[in-house]
Amino acid sequence: MTADEAAPGAREPAAREPAAREPAAREPGAREPAAREPAVREPAVHVTARAAPAHLAALTPHPGLDRFRPPARQLAALVDIAADPRGRVVVAETNGTLVGYVAFHPPTEVESWGADATGQLVELGAVEVAPGFRGQNIANRLLAASFADGGYDDAVVFATLYSWHYDLQRAGMSDLAYRRMLERLYRGAGLEVFPTTDEEVRSSAANALMARIGPRAPAAVVAEFHRLRKAQREPPPGAW
Repeated sequence: MTADEAAPGAREPAAREPAAREPAAREPGAREPAAREPAVREPAVHVTARAAPAHLAALTPHPGLDRFRPPARQLAALVDIAADPRGRVVVAETNGTLVGYVAFHPPTEVESWGADATGQLVELGAVEVAPGFRGQNIANRLLAASFADGGYDDAVVFATLYSWHYDLQRAGMSDLAYRRMLERLYRGAGLEVFPTTDEEVRSSAANALMARIGPRAPAAVVAEFHRLRKAQREPPPGAW
């Protein structure tokens, strides 16, 4: 009789359970398997698009933020920039520690850009991320937050890339490779390389002038930017 033909109520024979396997005996001297350690979650890094002076002053600077000044002095400089009506500081922080920043301010008076007749050029003065936090896309996040609100769409923002500011030793890069890395970073935020007659920029092939001309920037401000980048005497052929 097949299963399909079995009489109603007939009981199927109980299925035999497979024999339980004895756990394999450990060889003498074998070590206990190591317990898996729980994954350590890195603290979140928060980006503030416009840090107030009081907010900045309450942070502790990471000891690795020392490329331009000792960390405490750099933090004080950032507080001053944030207090300037034309200044802006974008910060990356974690657990009350400043680990990265971007600073925007009026052009430095000691450079040719300080001759801006419109008073509307903006200098992207510095981008710095603490060594232990590099490679986490923080610089890109800082720059993206800087331009996301459209606050610079009616301005010309420029940056001078000087090789003597590059963190070559920690990065393990040549000055030209470092310049290319910064160009990629800044291009991601809309800046482009512009030729210039500025002597400091042209003093090294690893230097560069980059700028973002906002889509609503007044013609007079754009013209002033171009005037200043060409203001110095043209260098002889073959010079940087």
